[in-house]
Amino acid sequence: MTDAFPPTSAAEVLALCDGAWMSLRSQLQPADTDEGWHTSEKGELKLSWTASENTDELGRLAATPPSGQSTVLTFWADGRLEGSGGQKGRWELQVGSRLVLIHRDGELRIEESISFTKPNLRLRNLLIWKGEQLQGSQFCSEIRRVSKPAS
Repeated sequence: MTDAFPPTSAAEVLALCDGAWMSLRSQLQPADTDEGWHTSEKGELKLSWTASENTDELGRLAATPPSGQSTVLTFWADGRLEGSGGQKGRWELQVGSRLVLIHRDGELRIEESISFTKPNLRLRNLLIWKGEQLQGSQFCSEIRRVSKPAS
């Protein structure tokens, strides 16, 4: 983990992501009724950030859920984003050190924003669009698992 807080670059935001996280995820599906519109679940996630020595590449972020199937995102210095599953997209750092990732999955455009309110509290928002129509959204609040210091 980096000591820089608040982060001022995309690399610093990504370095803060490194660690084991407890997550509470709420999913919203637009519907005509309130039935089946909202679900919440707890989860665990391990994120590993590896900074690159190549100036064209920021580095790689590996996400490993409890199932053990890792997904790796490669962040390029020019704003490109590539996933281990072949996804291609882009990233941008917005005001307030909010990192936004945008990629396509068929007809869907997926926008994910990552921000930190404290070094050990990460907030993620995910919006799923089909054209101009919102198809779904998620909000995750994640707390870093930290071990107690030795006495």
